[in-house]
Parts: sequence; structure tokens; C-alpha cells
Amino acid sequence: MRRHRLMAVLLILVLPAAVFFAGCSDDDNPNDPNKGYQQVDIRLHSGDQFTYDRYDLDENNQKITESKSKYEVEFLKGSSLLISYSDWYYRFGVDRSTNERDTMYIRTETITRSSDNSSYTESLMAYGFVYDVLQMFIGEVMEFQPDGVPTIPGANWDVIAKYYDDEGNALDPGAEWELGPEGGVMLNFTFSGIPVSVEATMKGVLDAREEKVMANNQEITTWKSSIIFNLNVANSTELDVKLSFWASQDPSTMVKVIQESATVTLPVLGPLTITGETQELVSWF
Repeated sequence: MRRHRLMAVLLILVLPAAVFFAGCSDDDNPNDPNKGYQQVDIRLHSGDQFTYDRYDLDENNQKITESKSKYEVEFLKGSSLLISYSDWYYRFGVDRSTNERDTMYIRTETITRSSDNSSYTESLMAYGFVYDVLQMFIGEVMEFQPDGVPTIPGANWDVIAKYYDDEGNALDPGAEWELGPEGGVMLNFTFSGIPVSVEATMKGVLDAREEKVMANNQEITTWKSSIIFNLNVANSTELDVKLSFWASQDPSTMVKVIQESATVTLPVLGPLTITGETQELVSWF
């Protein structure tokens, strides 16, 4: 069975987003719809650095100890206009076991309340997130030697985490949003004259608030979100690949990430296995 690392791009894009959750809550105002929730105010800072332990996961989503590697991340402020936004950051990452490097662009959608001038971050955005994931999937399918390459929408800013609705109310666990074009993207492949359609959709979910996670021997309060990538092949076979990440207040970053393993038998093509991966924060400054 062939093993693929299709969804490693999700970890590359999402993990290093530096996140700060402001320590105050809205309890002072009894009529505030956000009462009881801690404010979310994402702060990206040039020069922030984070180190993670990275592991492959087996088919049961257990860590493969011998696969351990060190992954390091640093942020720098963006220096130009990128599709309507100038308030974005470079995120540079490097895997020290292979010296493989990656770069992403990230920004926040931060709102200031007119009532009291307090601020909150409605969402966290990554440029080209959906585009890169689709490109990675197409790259994997190319190993099966299709007759042509399907077209996909161009890169854009995609919401990879969301904490408030459009009215500024804190979202409850279970809230969902769609990534990419409405209804997903249809990828039309042909293999030896046989057409095979793949409908690709992606959604985000706010899973939990104030969940405890251990990092560097410390108990850290986190907010858990997930991104689910669904592939519907020829209306007969489906594959879900799930990425979950835990964002914290202190330190201001993603404390833990899990991209689950998945296996599916594709019509015409045969078995496809997605290798899972996890990353765990170990140090920061």
C-alpha cells in the first residue's frame, strides 16, 4: 500500500500561528452576549520563535517514537500589499532533521468595538491555504498518471480559525464555517480514458474552549479548532482528513496539532493512505 503525506501542508500552514487571548473577560457587563467568555485578541509579533517536537502517527493515530524531529518557527512582518491587505506576517519554518524549509503568509481580522474601544479578533487567515491543499492532493494523484491536470481556483485569503460571528458575538463550540468556494471544488481526472470526478470540500469547526493541554511540563489553557478536508470520489467513496489544533493564551501560539491518519480505496486507482502527524510545543521566546 502506498503511503502519502498529502496533508502535511495543513500542518505547515496552521501550526505556527502566534495567538494571544487577552486575559480579561466580558463579565463586567451583565447584558453582554459574550459574558463568561475570555476575549480573543490575536497578536502576531515580528521575531517570535517557537520550537516543536514533530512525530508521524500510525494507522491508530499513535506517535511513532523513532520518527521524532525538531521543527522551528519564526515570524517576520510582511513588507508589501498582498491582495488588499498589508497587515500580514511571514511565517518561516524549518524541520531540523531534513533542513526542509517552508513559508506562509498569515493575518488576523481584528475588530474594535465602538462602545468601549476594546478589540477582538474575529478570525485568523492564511493566504493560499485551500489552493495549496488542493495542489498537494493533485500532486499525489499525478503519481497514478492521469491523462491531464484539473484546474482549481487561484490562491486567496482563507479563514483557518474563527472565534466571533459578524455581530461580534463569541462563537459557541460546534460552530462551523466553509473554507474555499461555496460548495467546494470539483476536480475532474481521466485515467486511461475513464473519467473520475473528485469533489473536494473543506470546513472549519470551533471544537472547545478552555481545554487543558500540557506543554513543557506546564498545564496550559487552550482553545481547540479543527479543519476537515473531505474528498468525495466518483460519488461512491469518501475520505475525511482531520486536522486539530490547540491555541493558547500563554504562550501565544499553537500548543498542539494533530493531523489524523486516514486510508481509503479509490475507484479505479486503488488504496490511498494518508500518513498522520502531530506537533507539540516544547519551547518559545
